[in-house]
Amino acid sequence: MFSQKYHRYLFLFATALLVIGLPVSFFLLSAAQIILFVNWLLEGNFKNKLYSLKTRKAVLFVISIYFIHFLGLLNTNNFFSDLYSLRLLFSGSNSTEILTNLKEASLPSNFIYALHDLRIKLPLLILPLVYGTSEPFSKNEFKFIIHLFVVTVLVNSFITTFILLGFSNINLIDSRYASIFISHIRFSLLIVLSIFALCYLVFSNQFRLFKGEKAISLLIIVWLMFFLIFLKAFTGIVIFLILFPVGSVWCAYFRKKSGSIKMTFLINMFLATAVIFYILFSYFRYSQKHDENMEMLKEKTPNGNLYVHDVLSDKYENGYKIWINVCEEELAKEWNRRSRFAYDSIDSKGQPIRTTLIRYMTSLGYTKDSVGINKLNEEDIKMIEKGYTNCLYKNKIALYPRIYEFFWEIDRYRKSHDPSGQSLAQRIEYVKTGIHIIRDNFWFGTGTGDVQNTFQMQYIKDDSKLKLKYRYRTHNQFITFFLTFGIFGFLWILFALFYSPVLEKKYGNFMFLMFFLIGVLSMLNEDTLETHVGVSFFAFFYSFFLYAMPKEDDSLQKN
Repeated sequence: MFSQKYHRYLFLFATALLVIGLPVSFFLLSAAQIILFVNWLLEGNFKNKLYSLKTRKAVLFVISIYFIHFLGLLNTNNFFSDLYSLRLLFSGSNSTEILTNLKEASLPSNFIYALHDLRIKLPLLILPLVYGTSEPFSKNEFKFIIHLFVVTVLVNSFITTFILLGFSNINLIDSRYASIFISHIRFSLLIVLSIFALCYLVFSNQFRLFKGEKAISLLIIVWLMFFLIFLKAFTGIVIFLILFPVGSVWCAYFRKKSGSIKMTFLINMFLATAVIFYILFSYFRYSQKHDENMEMLKEKTPNGNLYVHDVLSDKYENGYKIWINVCEEELAKEWNRRSRFAYDSIDSKGQPIRTTLIRYMTSLGYTKDSVGINKLNEEDIKMIEKGYTNCLYKNKIALYPRIYEFFWEIDRYRKSHDPSGQSLAQRIEYVKTGIHIIRDNFWFGTGTGDVQNTFQMQYIKDDSKLKLKYRYRTHNQFITFFLTFGIFGFLWILFALFYSPVLEKKYGNFMFLMFFLIGVLSMLNEDTLETHVGVSFFAFFYSFFLYAMPKEDDSLQKN
């Protein structure tokens, strides 16, 4: 239909659209992949593409991951009867009859889940196929795509900062929801990749830099590192802290300058010491207690009303006991006078105002009575209405409040064994549940369609204290692979992911290595390949850096 030149332009346009869509738009992300695949089909030249597939086994290995999911249908509960139902569904002789069947039919939930999973995973089929059988990018094309990606991430960081600082009309009840386009965790992965991609362009000596580009790039890198902390996305922060030493040592090693190697070693030692010290300091700060003499507690408030003291409670907020010096009669009266949220209602996070108020006042060291209420300023009132249970969260930049939250969650989970509503504790529960499912489905897994149902049944079987609304999947991609496909499917997927770079000789490539480690590390804490953005992020950059980097590019690459 078009000449080869126009197909190439369309290929570049769709790739550009994809990297723009990743940080900001589901629609652009989907449209880009459709355009890529349709253009790949219309381009023809299938003889060369088939030859590429035959000679480039790494493409076939990666594509096989999608077909493992397809084969997993065979192990899905009642798959063949469900397939028969689907055949009957489309058995009408015309479109009107088929539409009628669709309205009247009720496909089994497991089969629907399997079809949904196969649709979500399509990037694992399409993107390796397209990029693995197409001409690699030139240096200028590669640099343009990277710059476009970084600029889009940068713009999104500005938008998110604008929201975090309260300049928008969005009623932000949690800083993690400030990332309005994609999950803050996925966004943090894109930020980390952007940082290393800019470092690569600036320091690889393989790309022509315009005047001032190095200085601008360094400013962007510094901003993105600061923003990563500001966003408080711990997955991205932890991955960056792990990869910074890896990346810096890698660069120093290939530069083969003793001064660079020594300086890198010293910087990394300082960074590691600073991180360890900060974590220990944070734990010491969290652990400090301001215990009052339980025998000297006052019986009445300054207004003559009785206090309630639960001296046996082991719940603390900022080191202060929560359930002492509580006079709910005065709290209810004074709170209802100062807030539009009734004392017996819920806050913006769905928590009882009563509990949020008492915990927040405790964190300030106030008595829970009319005197304590009157010490609260308007910012405190708004924080409580939004569901913040600790005055620490008023500091939007500091990292300690997020670390405090982790310590608090672990402490409560250890004492109550109820992880509900606590992100870190819930992840521990998800992993435990996933391991139990693996134990019962070790050889062949649950099948592609049965994952969700199996999790729900396992929670019941384990008599989990996790509330129904929090009963999700494992949040660990490797455990998900294992419990879905069993030991054989799991090992094959690992083989395909880790051996393909060996075939392409890309473990020595700085950009592929950094991306691959970002992806693998994220899979330890997230079901990275179970969402549209997550699977598109991994499938695109895996294919982009593995198959499509400029052929002549050997910077920071092991000989």
